[in-house]
Amino acid sequence: MVSEQVQVIGFSLLVNSLYFLADLFIKLSSLQSGPFRLIFFRSLFAVALCIPLFLLSAEPLQLEPGLPLLELIGCALLNASGLYAYIRALKDCHFVNVSVIQITSAFVHYGLALLLQNQFPGFWFYLATLFCVAGIVIQWKKGKAHSGLLWAIGSAILWGFGYGLMSVPLQSINSSTGTLVAEFVLLMVSALFMRSEAAINFELKQVLYLFLIGFFTIAGSYFLYISYARFNLNLMGFMQLAFFPYSLLAGRLVFKERLTKVEWQGIALVLTGLLVYFFSS
Repeated sequence: MVSEQVQVIGFSLLVNSLYFLADLFIKLSSLQSGPFRLIFFRSLFAVALCIPLFLLSAEPLQLEPGLPLLELIGCALLNASGLYAYIRALKDCHFVNVSVIQITSAFVHYGLALLLQNQFPGFWFYLATLFCVAGIVIQWKKGKAHSGLLWAIGSAILWGFGYGLMSVPLQSINSSTGTLVAEFVLLMVSALFMRSEAAINFELKQVLYLFLIGFFTIAGSYFLYISYARFNLNLMGFMQLAFFPYSLLAGRLVFKERLTKVEWQGIALVLTGLLVYFFSS
């Protein structure tokens, strides 16, 4: 039988590959659209794509009123806020920097796992946290990059709690229903707030980007929710580590980003903290 660790690695590669492709097109779209308008059309495609997902999964729709559904909606609201902050961060920061900061949400997963299991973090957890905080602090700058780092940290915290707590309602609700509810909440929230943004006439290429964002997000979310329902929450934080090589290649080859010496030092410190966290947990 395949061990749980091997299964986590497999799901990690699959989920991160799909989410990376979604984030790639989010970055390409972020400069041409307001955040809420981007989220709205991305979620519109995502909700539409949930229909064939249900047909393929053959899972029942579980929308019975109760605490699990309310918990799922609450987590979806946190994730919606995290996505907004993430798009704002991408406007002002390098793709690689934002991606590395997102990986630190693994610490939120770890903290939630300890809380749910009535345990306390040990020395290695604090040491790993110190490295990551130092790596973010030394990159601190004034201006747009400063604002981008704040948005990136906010999105990491919001997504850490939103996706981490998602493991609770997904013990009672199947992944197909979880995917649909989460995307529908995103659609409603973005529809409510996008009126404040200037209308934009999307070109065909932009529409294609939005469709691809929805497609890769739905596929990634479906497998992610399966993971949260199947695996230990503490192990799930490790899944995000596989995202760094993708973001580094995309930043260099696609967005032609050139990082400063200080940015490389910050990234190295964050990754050191994450490796300490990984091998000590």
